[in-house]
Amino acid sequence: MRAKLLLLNHSYIFLISSIYVGLFTSLHFFWFPIFATLTTQNYYEHIIAQTTNATHFFFVVIPPMIFAIFVMLWSEWRTKFRWVPIAWIVGLGVPIWVQQGPIETVNTILKTHVTDQAQLQLLLERWMMLNHVRWGILTVMWCITLYYFVAKGRMMQVIDPASPQPDARS
Repeated sequence: MRAKLLLLNHSYIFLISSIYVGLFTSLHFFWFPIFATLTTQNYYEHIIAQTTNATHFFFVVIPPMIFAIFVMLWSEWRTKFRWVPIAWIVGLGVPIWVQQGPIETVNTILKTHVTDQAQLQLLLERWMMLNHVRWGILTVMWCITLYYFVAKGRMMQVIDPASPQPDARS
């Protein structure tokens, strides 16, 4: 039963990290390219509702993820994988801080219906740069989580039984 609960816990971290990095990948490839065409007349409908909904979604799913990270830390404390949840504490903490500080400041200004095009462009450039930072950090964290599941589950051994495998039990 303990193993199944830990699998569920750790899988939740991977699920939310996948959603998180997927959102930022979508921002990078699909939303950011259109930002150059946004004007003071049309930006509000393309940004505000979407960012508000995303913020509400992550306010719901991130607190259980933080709890899951600490459960993972507890469960891996005496193993060579303890660095994974320690990395997650930093790797989730920095993007949360960036969201709650600099990005929320930009969002607050954007919600006031900016009327100066030059100010709008500066705000959008700052918003994109800050989200690029979050995307980079969360992509690294997703890769770390994938590594954890591959190494812990000895997946390479399943994929290629002939390859030498390190002992993942430690």
